[in-house]
Order: sequence, then structure tokens, then C-alpha cells
Amino acid sequence: MIEGGEGTEAATKSGTVELVAGCTSLVIVWGLTQPVIKAAYAGLSPFALIWLRAALSALTLTVWMLVMRVPDRVTHTNPRAELGHRILNGILHNAYILFLYIGMTSTQAARASILLYTQPVWVMLFAALVFPGERITPRRALGFGAAMAGTVVIFAQRLAGQSELWADSFLVIAAVLWAVQAIHFKRFLSGSDMFAVTRWAMLIGTPLYLALSLLTEDGGRYAFGAAEIYAVFHMGVISSGLILVLWAHLMLKHSPARVSVFLFLTPAVGVAASAIILGESLGWNLLAGAVLTISGVWLVTVEGRKSLSK
Repeated sequence: MIEGGEGTEAATKSGTVELVAGCTSLVIVWGLTQPVIKAAYAGLSPFALIWLRAALSALTLTVWMLVMRVPDRVTHTNPRAELGHRILNGILHNAYILFLYIGMTSTQAARASILLYTQPVWVMLFAALVFPGERITPRRALGFGAAMAGTVVIFAQRLAGQSELWADSFLVIAAVLWAVQAIHFKRFLSGSDMFAVTRWAMLIGTPLYLALSLLTEDGGRYAFGAAEIYAVFHMGVISSGLILVLWAHLMLKHSPARVSVFLFLTPAVGVAASAIILGESLGWNLLAGAVLTISGVWLVTVEGRKSLSK
């Protein structure tokens, strides 16, 4: 009995270590994304960076699925319905990427990190409208209010030459589109393999943004240095490839509520990395907005102690 108890305790500790280590990796990788994108703009034009990221991500996911023999699960028995929803989900993904990358050309990476990660708040709002079992509790309403207050505070701070109103607006639109994509996936593709669905988004994005780069960026700007090479690797292999595998593993093995406890820290990592790596000035408005937004996301995504213990 004692040995069995010790074995269970060891397994629990091992699971906790895996959860903390895995979620910390997610937070760091996703939190670094906006500063990495901003740094890469010194040598790469936006559409050039997007199509390179999409192409490398599609390749990474394809190799992973082949090597690991990942089955391409489907939600719909009708192939046309499955294909149609995968294409629509890919379009939604690329639409949010478009607003994100264009918006980041004229605002700080720190602001982008905060505004983009209001996405869970929009997911909560849309889910209450789409799914009968979802409802806006007082806790979630408070979280929505806090996140929106943080957004208003951030919008009120206009740093000379570092941020434009239209750019910040694009980032909020990106967050909303990302939320719509998440709701669409849950509603119409919940039984499908997420790697295959993501690969569809990347396969759609590669020729789309290559064409946009050729047509609107005079063929694109490709001045590769260390920052640009790492950005393509970070976005194509790590952030949209390998880290997706880790996220899927954690969501399958642990409660989504427990995973969400850590993920609300992502914008905080983005803000800190923007200041350290890019030397961005933050200001009290941005910090206050970050605290309000992060608090709002935490209230929306974490449903209290009872749900965390599941």
C-alpha cells in the first residue's frame, strides 16, 4: 500500500513538473513572437516574412505527421463539408495574420502583445452567443470589463512615432478574427486533426502572401541577418510547428483549465521581451493597460479552484 501510494505521488509530481515546464515553454515561445516579428522587419518585408513562415510551418507539420504517422481525423463524413470548413478556417487564420503583421509595422511589439492576447476575452463573448452551454458569469463579465478597460488605457497612450491608432485597431481586429477562428474550429472541426487543419492554413497562406509580396512589396525585401533567420525559424518551426505539438500534448494529458492558468502570462512575457530585446519604452499607461488586460484574461480563462483541480 505504501509503495502504491508513493508511486501515485511520484506520478503526480512528475505530471506537475511536466505541466509547469511545458506551459512555461509555451508562454516563452508565444510571448516572444511579437518582439521577434518586429525585430525581423529590419530586413524582411511583412508579406515576405509571412509567406516564409507559412511555407516552413507547412513543411514542419507535414514531416511531423509523416514521421509520427499522425492520423488525419475528420469531423464530417462528407468530404466536401470537411474540406470546406478547413478552407474557411484557413482563411480566417490568414485574415488575422494579415491584420497582425500589417498592424505591427506601425506600433510597438509590447502593445501588440497585449492587444492580440485579448483573444480569450473575445472567445468567451462569442462562445456565449454560439454554444448553449456557455454563459457569461459575473466573473467573466468582470474579466471582459477589465480587459476592455486595459485596451482603452493602451489606446489612450500615443507614443510619438512609435504607435498609430490604425495599427492598434488592426491588432484588436486580429484578436477578434483569431477568436472567430477558434470558435469556428470548436463548432465545425472539433473532431479533426489540428495538425492537418493548421497545415491547410499554412498551405493557403504560402501562395497568398507570396503573391501579395510580389505585387505590393516590389518582390519583397530579403536582407537576412541573425534576427531575420531566427524569426523565420521561430515562426515557421517552433511557434507554428513544434510548440503546437507540445500544446496538443498538454491539452490531452492535463485539464485545459490548468493549462490556461499559465497562458494568461503570455502578454507579460511579450511586454518584458519588447523592453529588453527591442529597448521599447513602456510608460505607465502601457503597464497599467497590461495589468488590466492580463487580469481580465485571467478572470475569463480561470474558473476558480474547483475547475483547476479536475
